[in-house]
Amino acid sequence: MEALAEFLDISRDDNDTATDVNTENDGSSANSCVDVESQSTRERDTILAASPNRKTNTAQQMQDIEEETNIDLLLELASNHLSLGKNDEALQVYRRAMKRAFADVMSVKKQLEEIKKQQTQLVLEEQDRKNKDLSDNVESSALSLSKKQEFEFELALLQVASRVADIHNNMGVVHELNRSYKKAQASYCDALDVYHNTCKRFENSDDPDVDRTQSNVARMQNACASEEHRTALHEKAIKIAKQTHSSDAASRNKALTAAIVTLKQALKVEVDTVGSTHPLAANTLIQIGKYYYEMREYDAAISVIRQAIGILRSALGKNHPQLCKALLLLASIYERHGLDVSPKGVVKDEAELEIYVDALDPLKSSLGEVNPEVGLIYTKIGYLYGKKRDQSLSLLAYKAALKAYGEPSSIAFLGGMHPEVLSVWVCVTEHLYSMKSWREVLVAGERTLFFLRLAKKSLFRDVELDTASVNSIPIVKTNKKSPIQVTSATYYDSLYTTFSSLAQAHLVLQNYQLARDACQESLQLGWEIALSSQHDNKAKGSSQEPLDPAILTLIRALKRLGKVLLLQKHYNDALDCFLPCIELLRSTKTTESTVDAASVLGSLGFLYLKLKRFSEASNFLRECLRLYRMNGVDVNDRETRKVKAWLEMAESREEGFEEPPTFLEIPIVI
Repeated sequence: MEALAEFLDISRDDNDTATDVNTENDGSSANSCVDVESQSTRERDTILAASPNRKTNTAQQMQDIEEETNIDLLLELASNHLSLGKNDEALQVYRRAMKRAFADVMSVKKQLEEIKKQQTQLVLEEQDRKNKDLSDNVESSALSLSKKQEFEFELALLQVASRVADIHNNMGVVHELNRSYKKAQASYCDALDVYHNTCKRFENSDDPDVDRTQSNVARMQNACASEEHRTALHEKAIKIAKQTHSSDAASRNKALTAAIVTLKQALKVEVDTVGSTHPLAANTLIQIGKYYYEMREYDAAISVIRQAIGILRSALGKNHPQLCKALLLLASIYERHGLDVSPKGVVKDEAELEIYVDALDPLKSSLGEVNPEVGLIYTKIGYLYGKKRDQSLSLLAYKAALKAYGEPSSIAFLGGMHPEVLSVWVCVTEHLYSMKSWREVLVAGERTLFFLRLAKKSLFRDVELDTASVNSIPIVKTNKKSPIQVTSATYYDSLYTTFSSLAQAHLVLQNYQLARDACQESLQLGWEIALSSQHDNKAKGSSQEPLDPAILTLIRALKRLGKVLLLQKHYNDALDCFLPCIELLRSTKTTESTVDAASVLGSLGFLYLKLKRFSEASNFLRECLRLYRMNGVDVNDRETRKVKAWLEMAESREEGFEEPPTFLEIPIVI
């Protein structure tokens, strides 16, 4: 487990991208729900603290909020909640901040009244002393100090009252996002009253906070007045769209077109009332995009959904769940029909990859770093980087996916084995194999084998596993699948690939016995796959046809085991691998004269030489050199020179039966 944890350790720069959240500047007044929040950088733990993955007690959280007295911290917390779409939590925190701010206003007012009373008393005392013609130095100093204190408390009152107005504004934003426009209007009006009556701040006096608040009041008045009309238009569009159940494409498209026209009417009303950059307008655009999608007008669908995404990103910030949903919707269109998007299929993978990367921040902010939904997005990113042949980034994404699924403790975290975890481990092992990271192949390969054995029962219901502990682990059910998910059709190929990767890693690291064990496992699978393939292919092909991929798989397994046995100096056992190998390669004209066949012939010649069967060695080595020449292999190539040396040695000893030298260089098996 420690090796797995170390293997999955990814630097923060590679994996931790969710660090920007939207917050408000010290509770400053809100412009509207579109620009209430300013961008600022927060610590990683701030995001995680607000994520569902933190097992915090809700009652304790509420108690902590009620006991918090620092208004700045409360406003920051409320802003974080709002940026993550947790409107109810944000509203509750704003109410607590309002309670504290109002208490500050009352405290400052009380102190100001006391100062004014003291000042009145000082004025009377000073006047009395003047009437008695006494010195007034001391009294004048006290009166001056009192007036200075009065001025300071008046400024403090303006500050705390302005904060109350700002909180009213922010509460209005929350109500607006909840589509409670009457409550939003009331909050904006309350803010305006505080500006007017306590702060003595008014419209058209170069005060942007007051002007924006007045504008918000007017917008909410329009929103309330148009709400019934907007709702009716949306309901009408839904009713029209429901008429699309007809199998006739023309009538379906006609109904959807009418629904789109109706939604565009609703959109115009929304733009005229709440504004073109309001999330309400974005939601309507997304619905229009869905109808275009149903009409198979993918370019139009993508266009309006991208427009909506721009609005949501500007209005709600980059970490809001609504933005995430819109991005994933757009990605799904590219995933399913990207080849039909202009220019036809050219930008499919690039666009899909960009969208999934953009969706990571809001998804992790909403769900937390460790969540199956996050894992699925990382898996798709890894798959797309793999298609681009960028193995480094693909591997990083796959490792991040495993961490998101809870590895190396995903079974405990998810309550069972998730099929995507298995699929990602298979890909990780394959990537590491191609990158020749042999020690990491051993770690990943063993973990992959564990999950493959665990998944066998669910993939093949008629197979009984022997291990009781394995049977007791449930399989996590999910309807969402990545393109790499292992199925019953690909299970044995994945198992073979994993054993082969482990065998090669052990071979390179000179763990010959472990390599032999893995090779024997892969060879057994190779035979089963080949026999199954031959059974499925009932019609016997001609010798001109390419060799069945299953037979090529078997050949590779035989060659790998033969090489291990050769290195262990088990020459007779190695022959039992290489001889059927050359027979299979000679079974079709497409492979009988290849470099692959030449390599096997060279290995056979070497083995016969070590077994002092010099005539057979000479024959195989001559044929090997002939195929090398036929395939254009350089005569000065290292392997060619080795074969020539072996041939000379075999020919010189054909009659003398001398012992071949022990320093013979072992052949490289392709």
